[in-house]
Amino acid sequence: MTRVFSNLSELKAAVGTDLGHSAWLEIDQARIERFAEATGDFQWIHVDAERANDGPYGRTIAQGYLTSRSGRSTRRN
Repeated sequence: MTRVFSNLSELKAAVGTDLGHSAWLEIDQARIERFAEATGDFQWIHVDAERANDGPYGRTIAQGYLTSRSGRSTRRN
């Protein structure tokens, strides 16, 4: 069930309330590379798998802005 807040007061009143969750969205390497092309963020830790394997996370990681904006894919119909 979708819950819509009409104003800030309603949103504040919902603090601590379980609002549910959305479906999983897989962020694979192809998505990371498309995001890099769209934004120009070609930092090695995102797109160079060989170099990233020796980096701090042992693999490539998604751009922060990509992960923060991924929730936008759960738009209300």
